[in-house]
Amino acid sequence: MLLPTIGDDGKAVAGSEAEQKAEVSPREVVRLDDTHAVMLTDAVPLTEDGHPMNGHPDGAWLGAYFFEQGPEGWKLSGRNDAVDYQGFMGNLGQTKVERLATGQFVTLLTNGSCWQGTCGEWLSVFSLAPGKVRPMVTGIALGADNQGGDEACEKVLKAERPAQPPRGNCFDISGKPAFPVAAEGDGKDKDEMHIAFSGSQTNGADDPRARKVDTTLVYVNRNGVYELREGRNPVPSF
Repeated sequence: MLLPTIGDDGKAVAGSEAEQKAEVSPREVVRLDDTHAVMLTDAVPLTEDGHPMNGHPDGAWLGAYFFEQGPEGWKLSGRNDAVDYQGFMGNLGQTKVERLATGQFVTLLTNGSCWQGTCGEWLSVFSLAPGKVRPMVTGIALGADNQGGDEACEKVLKAERPAQPPRGNCFDISGKPAFPVAAEGDGKDKDEMHIAFSGSQTNGADDPRARKVDTTLVYVNRNGVYELREGRNPVPSF
């Protein structure tokens, strides 16, 4: 496969594409219209001795194989082995295909991991079209939870009193993306993405009382890119 090299920052190095061995698995097959389809794959690069690279910082490549139907049936018309590199432990994450009100197909990619008891999850959305898979938005913080890193947080977030106060802010927040269908005259865009967040968090060690999180972000499609129009992401960085 023709894959770029991944730099120390976890991103592809421009101009570094070279033939590499990888373990490839199909993820989704989407029929885009009567004569076009795409198969999404994940590819985990292999080490020199043929084992998948599955250390904590190692992700996988999202790939796309494009097909066209002609007089002789379906045939491969193009491919992109390296749409994007994401994930952890040699795992790309979870994929889900949605069809928007405009008829556009998209795939949602979510992945996450934990570091010393603090866990996070991120969302990316890619548009699907004949011969093209493009990012609409990447790396939206979709959730975070630090109850495993501070035992006091588990009790605080349940409105219980811990034996010792938490060392800092406590949080357990998760978001769910949705693509609502706009009704005529409701003022909504036909191609919005909403992310509804719920959970609880504190304001730090000085104010350990947990407060509920209930907020929604609204993204709108501007020239093929999702831009935040309303709301503020409540997921804390770590």
